[in-house]
Amino acid sequence: MKKFLKIIGISIVAFIVIIVGILFWADYKSEEVIAEATPFIEESMPLVTTWNVDNFRHLFTPEGLAGFDSEKGRKITAYLSKVGQLKSFDTPVFVKSNSIVTASGDRKNIVVFTVKARFENGDGALTFILVRTGVNYLIQGVNLNSDVFLEL
Repeated sequence: MKKFLKIIGISIVAFIVIIVGILFWADYKSEEVIAEATPFIEESMPLVTTWNVDNFRHLFTPEGLAGFDSEKGRKITAYLSKVGQLKSFDTPVFVKSNSIVTASGDRKNIVVFTVKARFENGDGALTFILVRTGVNYLIQGVNLNSDVFLEL
């Protein structure tokens, strides 16, 4: 009986050590992502919020650009521009990071950040979906939530 309890105790301790190790590793990876992606977002914000695709084309993935290049995308961009010019923005906030496998078998690392911003016509929150491409990030998508649109 003593041997059985010893094995159970060792198993529980080993399980706890593994869980704590995974949590520390995940926290370390999150800090790494934040350190790499935050400057990219801070540099991209003034360009993306011009709502002129030619200004930020180089920052997007081909899939992300496809949405802007369509007729519907141009209408949405014109609608988003109604928030006015960007006045200031807060530090990007890390939301989550995922690793997915595409239908073609490629692995993509996706990172999501939110940024609170102040525009000429009111405040808003942008959500950036980034994809890691080698050592850099590109924007897969961007979403803008603002009460300005309620008044239009």
